[in-house]
Amino acid sequence: MERRDLFKIIAAGAVASPALSQSVFSAHQIAILDRIADIIIPTDEQSPGAHEAGVAMYLDLAASLNSQRLHAWMHGIELVEAQSNSVFSKPFLECTRAQQEQLVELMARNEGQPQNDLERFFTSLKPAVVDGYRNSEIGVKQFMRWEGNQYEIAAWKGACNHPEHQS
Repeated sequence: MERRDLFKIIAAGAVASPALSQSVFSAHQIAILDRIADIIIPTDEQSPGAHEAGVAMYLDLAASLNSQRLHAWMHGIELVEAQSNSVFSKPFLECTRAQQEQLVELMARNEGQPQNDLERFFTSLKPAVVDGYRNSEIGVKQFMRWEGNQYEIAAWKGACNHPEHQS
């Protein structure tokens, strides 16, 4: 994600209007994005995963700010469904977690040099999942363990080390 895209997302969130609270993806599409994001960043011993962090809503907002991304991801979701029906004869969300993980592994197999649209979808989605997680409250506070700016004012002596200024 480009830095300017992040600023657009932050600005959009700051001026949240009723229009921004509406989703650009259907509930079904968001559920697919949520599951893929949770496979990319699952819950572990260190912190909750992408699902708990609300990454799917971040993805929805990110797509709403970039029409090319929106169309590419909508197409990617269609490809996920088609691949799931082809391999497992059922929609992605009806697959077991293990089957869903197999599909995501298939999407990621040529991550460095994607060979088809399904792989290109994964390579564009994964960094956004990571950004969404990293910028979520869970990502910041639990994964990165940021506790906010902590100042020990009593220990701060000021910029001058002269003895008469140390009281």
